[in-house]
Amino acid sequence: MGSETVVTVHGKIVSVNRPKKLVTLEGPRGKQVTIHVYNPYNLEAAKAGAPFIAKFYEIVSIRKLLPGESLPAASLAEGIVSAAPGLEPGAVAGTQTQMVVTIDSIDKDKKTVAVEGPDGSVETVSVANPANLKHVKVGDKIVVTLTNVVAIALEPESGNGP
Repeated sequence: MGSETVVTVHGKIVSVNRPKKLVTLEGPRGKQVTIHVYNPYNLEAAKAGAPFIAKFYEIVSIRKLLPGESLPAASLAEGIVSAAPGLEPGAVAGTQTQMVVTIDSIDKDKKTVAVEGPDGSVETVSVANPANLKHVKVGDKIVVTLTNVVAIALEPESGNGP
């Protein structure tokens, strides 16, 4: 099972500092953020006043550890990909955290599960879909994967409105 949240932000480029490879972006409510641009193609395409679209993704998946499957107790992976010359300027950066936890207790009345992490700490979490509780029991190993991704592109506004 899993869930996904996507937030889309439309804004504009406020300033470009090419010697320092920095671009300052402004969102719809005036909040500004400065990012480092590694790709010279993306940096060359960035112009003050140009619109951008940023999409923030958070994806959570939860599944039982498969019989015979061997995973590290916890892992972290991250990466960045940017546009090649000739493509729409932009970049995608993300992290993925994965942890194997053990079900410590199940409370069907409160719709919660207590899980024990690799460090021995126990955390009680609410279950979004209590019907899924019939598929697990105390002692089961569960793989929890959290993926966070941000995609930023220099895109002309469509003119069609929100």
